[in-house]
Amino acid sequence: MKRLLKPVAAFVLGNALLVGAAAASTVLFEDDFNRANSNSVGNGWSELEDDSNDVRVRGNTLRLRDTLFGNPDAAAASAVIDATGFKNITVSFTWRAFFGNEASDDLYLSWAFDPAPALTDQNAWTEVFSNGSETTTTFSETVSLGSAADGALFNLMFWSDVSASSEGFKIDDVVVTGEAITPVPLPASLPLMAAALAGFGIMRRRKAAT
Repeated sequence: MKRLLKPVAAFVLGNALLVGAAAASTVLFEDDFNRANSNSVGNGWSELEDDSNDVRVRGNTLRLRDTLFGNPDAAAASAVIDATGFKNITVSFTWRAFFGNEASDDLYLSWAFDPAPALTDQNAWTEVFSNGSETTTTFSETVSLGSAADGALFNLMFWSDVSASSEGFKIDDVVVTGEAITPVPLPASLPLMAAALAGFGIMRRRKAAT
């Protein structure tokens, strides 16, 4: 009986592992800024800037530049992103610094539940990324928003902290993805095999008792 129980148990375990397999990611929001140069970002983005051309689309990228009193110096916040029914929310994007940026200049990514708080209210936003560069190398990032964003309505905000009006960053290829929370149905054979395994166990115990 032991020889029969082992392959049955292995089959049941194998089916259970298939049920727990990772779900495919779904795109919840994306923007490649592939549109005409404009002082308005468009596509639902809101802006915080000193001059009207500090936060804009230029060269098919989102551009943030210049300084303001306090933080952020320049910012762009997305329209509401609906992650209802999704978990493991991640944000992918590319970025590069302006020529002439200093080591102290940084680009940030934050998020907040909808309705979005004021772009100047940093305490109401959760920071999930910050980095800077003194070169114009293009970097690719994938950032998790953490479990708090699972199933939520939220907004993203890219913002900068620089020390001169000629300094800033370019952001591109923003993609937000999530995995469906909906449960995966059990394979039809799994309950039958589990019942069979339990039956074999009962038979074995009765035989041992006699």
